[in-house]
Amino acid sequence: MFFLITGIAFCFQSSAFCQGDGKIAIVDMTKFQQKSLGFQEIRTQLKTKLELLQQKLDKEKNSLLKLEEELKKQSMMLSLDAKETKQKELEKKRRYYKYLYSEFSLEMKSAEGEATKMVTREINKVVGKIGKEKGYTIIFEKNMPGLVYFDDAIEITDAVINAYDKAKK
Repeated sequence: MFFLITGIAFCFQSSAFCQGDGKIAIVDMTKFQQKSLGFQEIRTQLKTKLELLQQKLDKEKNSLLKLEEELKKQSMMLSLDAKETKQKELEKKRRYYKYLYSEFSLEMKSAEGEATKMVTREINKVVGKIGKEKGYTIIFEKNMPGLVYFDDAIEITDAVINAYDKAKK
């Protein structure tokens, strides 16, 4: 929406743009995410972090399930105090598991948010640099609302991918 408003503003402010001298380009962020090696590296790092957190969570879950199974098996043989102690221990482990789950969820959301902000800043720099070098008046994101048609000749996604990946090396 921002780009559409900016484009309209350019029409009213710049007679050169309205006369057809302006250059417009399109960037396909879906294609960027699929083909950029730098982006894939960030995605892999996030996936690795998620897998490590999931392993820790699974370990805690298995411990919880094992304790529940022990309590079920020993329930008839345990004294009332021992049974109560085991139930308290089980409840404590459940609370800890819920705590870990929420902490890991927050940690992953935070990591994804930080990565998204970083990539967005980097892409904006790359697109801005390409825009200045190639003399584009305006650059749209392909999947933005309101963009109904564009000629493939104005798509610069491959140039953005190459520049971004070079910047990441």
